[in-house]
Order: sequence, then structure tokens, then C-alpha cells
Amino acid sequence: MNATANKAQTSKPARRGFASLPCILCGNADGNVTVSLEDVGQFHCNECDEDFDADAVRQQLAQWQAVLTWIDAAPVVEE
Repeated sequence: MNATANKAQTSKPARRGFASLPCILCGNADGNVTVSLEDVGQFHCNECDEDFDADAVRQQLAQWQAVLTWIDAAPVVEE
């Protein structure tokens, strides 16, 4: 067996996924939020043991977007 074939057998498969995101309920960012395979719009945080859905994430993002839009519209203060 050559070295290339041996390396392919011993290397671990590449991990696939996303970087850790904080739970929208408890804020934990340790990657403990999981996605349901039965309904990919459902999430569970293993830290706070709470469930939430994609609409809750969208609502929180919309609220923050409104604040960011307001901040962007604020006048520049000259010092």
C-alpha cells in the first residue's frame, strides 16, 4: 500500500457545518444549539434546554435590523 492510500485511510473526514452561534434565548455561544432533522426550522439549546424556531430568529434579527437602520440614519457628530 502506498503512502497516499494509507493517509486516506487514517485521516478523519472533514467536518461540515457552521460556526457556533449563540442561543437567541440564553446567549450561550458554545455551539450547543442543534437543528431538528425532522423539522429543520426547529432549534434546541442544550444549555438552557429550550426550543425555538426560525421565525423567532427572524423576529430577533428584524428587531436588531431596525436598531441598526436607526443608528445608520443618525447624524455624524463633528468634534
